[in-house]
Amino acid sequence: MVAVADAVGESETLARILTEHGPLSAEDIAARLLERDVTDPDTLVDRFLDELDCAARQLVDEKWVWLPAVLAGRVFTHRLCAEELAYDALNVTPDLDPVTALCEHEQYQRLADGSPAGAVLADFDDELLERRGIPDEAVDPAGTLLLAPGTLGALGLSEGDLAGVRLTEEGLVVERVTEVASAQGVGARLAATLDAGQPTYFDAAVWTVCAEEPQLFTEPLPPLSEIVDDHGLARHGEWLAPGGFDFGAWHFKRGCEALAERHELDPNDAVTLYVLVTLHDQIAVLLDAGVAPEEALAAATEGATGPDMDLVGEFGAALADPLLAELLVAETIGTDRVGTAGLGLFAEVLESKVPRPARVACRWLRAVALERLGDIEAAERELVAAETMNPDWPLPLFDLARIASDRGDVERGLTLLRRAGAEPDYPLVELLEMYRAEPRRDVGRNDLCWCGSGRKYKKCHLGREQLPLDDRARWLYAKAIQHALVSGWNDLLIEVADERSRHAGDDPDALNTALGDPLVIDAVLFEGGAFEEFLEIRGSLLPDDERLLAQQWLSVPRSVFEVERVQRGYSVTVRDLRTGDTHQVREHAAGRQLKTGQLVCARALPAGDTMRFFGGVEPVALHERDRLINLLDTEPDAVTLVAYLSLRFAPAAVRVAAPPDSAPE
Repeated sequence: MVAVADAVGESETLARILTEHGPLSAEDIAARLLERDVTDPDTLVDRFLDELDCAARQLVDEKWVWLPAVLAGRVFTHRLCAEELAYDALNVTPDLDPVTALCEHEQYQRLADGSPAGAVLADFDDELLERRGIPDEAVDPAGTLLLAPGTLGALGLSEGDLAGVRLTEEGLVVERVTEVASAQGVGARLAATLDAGQPTYFDAAVWTVCAEEPQLFTEPLPPLSEIVDDHGLARHGEWLAPGGFDFGAWHFKRGCEALAERHELDPNDAVTLYVLVTLHDQIAVLLDAGVAPEEALAAATEGATGPDMDLVGEFGAALADPLLAELLVAETIGTDRVGTAGLGLFAEVLESKVPRPARVACRWLRAVALERLGDIEAAERELVAAETMNPDWPLPLFDLARIASDRGDVERGLTLLRRAGAEPDYPLVELLEMYRAEPRRDVGRNDLCWCGSGRKYKKCHLGREQLPLDDRARWLYAKAIQHALVSGWNDLLIEVADERSRHAGDDPDALNTALGDPLVIDAVLFEGGAFEEFLEIRGSLLPDDERLLAQQWLSVPRSVFEVERVQRGYSVTVRDLRTGDTHQVREHAAGRQLKTGQLVCARALPAGDTMRFFGGVEPVALHERDRLINLLDTEPDAVTLVAYLSLRFAPAAVRVAAPPDSAPE
């Protein structure tokens, strides 16, 4: 609590300095802090100016102001459309951005009258928008200020009217604007803040002129978009530039530079990748609208240098480089399933336009799309076709090796990985080496195979021996983990890991550490649904006994166990406190981490002839036992479960304040 109080005090000090003396450079802020006997002011400045909840903002000259102080008493207007009135949702860019930036901070997420006012994005606030019945297309991509239902109607506003958002001493106020003052000179003042060579953040330009002119925007003026349009300035989303500025060329250059930096690419490769990603994105939009693939490709390429299909082939030829093909996937669909149909159709159309060496990449891209869509059999056919086109091109070989691993075919998997050039420490190589069965010594190479097939051992099971199921159970679990890591579960993984690391203090590596925590991935697999999806998509590849075992695992809930007996280094006998059942669990940590009488939360899964703990073993305090059992009875989601089990790392005050029958939201 002392640390929290110190942080609040330091934030108030920063606010006072900027309010009384701003705009200030970071160096000037540090000097002012030093005058107030603040130790290590440079570190304090760096920390607070980087904080999301810090209300300091930069002007165009990179000096800092305290935004509530600069905007006090000012009002910004916006002309309403029918959708905004229907849903009480104000599209904020660019007209209201300068003042609604305050809504990022909790104290401004309610209007002065106490009604809610929050910034929402279609991709992040889908549940809230669904509850309000607001379609995604009604939400501006740059963000919308969502008001309480009926707010705009109560003000008597109609389509085409002006609404104003004003910062008062009591907070933000939404008001009806019936008359505006002259905006003469405002466009010129905004133009004076701009750089001829590159655009400026629209709101930074507005804050700059506000800091220079205390009376500006203290009475309603026309919307900012109308002011800059009337003055002949160029604007694009949140950016403002001098008239005639070429935003298209700027975005192209900026996008290429970002790719080059992110992936350490040669500039020419970055241009190629950017063009292909842009083509894919344009085609995906057209495909979503029902346009035929060939028409979509022609429409997307028209306007680059004309509808020249040779241009597509020229850029597509670069996909013969496996790195660029892999990066195309990373930059278009990543590990998600969204947009995969578009990628498949893009690759299908592209294949006829590119030179022969690049066609293998198009087949691989189609395979990636099919696998993400859940059609693993069709994906494998495309991978085999790609391998036939170019037996040495590595990307299909890696994916075929993973299929071989799922099937339990260690030798084929390792052979494919060697052909692909995988290093000995490549994760799948290491995994397969762990489950490589030794040839049987009781059967000669030319003897009849032990399985009764009538074939010689060397033609039948030599190199295809299979370990017992209890030894392969962890392999099955590893296959499911691999699916989760590459198939669109990253967002949930990070969300769960964030809860696991919530009480780690200032450790910069806390999130990465949490991502490797066995509880995190296990919660995503089972409570999150990734294991069920793995079985649905890739279950047909598994050996029969592994597939049956995986189906059993889906029906086994996480529980709280009491350790009744420990066989050091081998196993523990535990009693399930939810069912009363007793299990003997093979556990190498027995005696080191698990003690008789201890309570633990875990998932005890069958593994052939034995049981194993998967996903880590969480210690449970006696006074937490009933509360945890109650939580498990509610079938919590992955985030809720991990948040609760991670409370043991929290300060005592946080643990005491936790709700009695559920994890904190």
